Amino acid sequence: MSIFQPTQEMLLPIGRAYYRFLPHPYFLDDRQEVFVLEGGEAFVYKIQHMGEKRDYALKVMKSGFRDRYTLQVTQTLAQYMHAPGLFLARRTCLTQEEYPELLRRFPALEYAVLMPWIDGRTWAGLLLDPAASVRYTPSHARQLAAATAHVLWSLEDRAMAHTDIAGGNVILSPDLRQIQLIDIDTMYIKGLKMPKKHSRGSPGYQHPNQDARGQWRADGDRFAGAMLLTEMLTWWNPVVRAETPEGAESLFTQQELQQPDLPRWRRIRRTLEQMNPALRELFDQAWYAQRIEDCPDFSAWSMSLVTSFI
Repeated sequence: MSIFQPTQEMLLPIGRAYYRFLPHPYFLDDRQEVFVLEGGEAFVYKIQHMGEKRDYALKVMKSGFRDRYTLQVTQTLAQYMHAPGLFLARRTCLTQEEYPELLRRFPALEYAVLMPWIDGRTWAGLLLDPAASVRYTPSHARQLAAATAHVLWSLEDRAMAHTDIAGGNVILSPDLRQIQLIDIDTMYIKGLKMPKKHSRGSPGYQHPNQDARGQWRADGDRFAGAMLLTEMLTWWNPVVRAETPEGAESLFTQQELQQPDLPRWRRIRRTLEQMNPALRELFDQAWYAQRIEDCPDFSAWSMSLVTSFI
């Protein structure tokens, strides 16, 4: 089995450009250590274009996930690179046909993906930051929720779904007016076959009653998106924050979802009601939905947010 073990001294030629591997922020003096994140299916390296001095991500698939499905996803996503929230659809998949010399030298890079590196705080990161949470205002809540609903509506309108909407997969702009989605490799896109490992969602965002498709379906983001929007809309309230367990990356644990009469659930409903009764109604519809498809669609969320805060 081929193993890819880059160092900071390595220059990686991709096409006509050269990239260097950036140091790990905790081991700046160790020239062997590079910045890498490990996920279930891949390693993600932070690299820099030597000419542009711009940072990129190189996603190197683990052997069990190294196949042409990644290429199919890359080619399909290219059609949507200008869609809201899909900046990471700008990507290149390394194949034998296009990069034969590179892959002869580094076989483990077959079907690796080169994409932009996005710096920024995730929504989960904001939840975990007490100082940032205190600075989070009702105005931020309205703007961020409206921007997020717009992105999710844009996907749903195209019969697409992220399939793992969660606080850790949403990057916030510094002014909290825009978002970008990350971890988009297993999106539901009409015409693509189901991946080997398809999403059932993240804890705190999973609908408790899912069929064999999990959240890999055109309406698969509806419940998770409703929980995310509710978090964004209510986190400004210091009482909501105080009633949420310290260190939580979501408002509710998986076990709490759709359970009646929780104190935090009552507080959240009251907060939404004060902002606009229509928002509380949308939350209730998702909370009590027996199936994902029974949750409100994102056009309803988006329109309610626009009309609520004009």
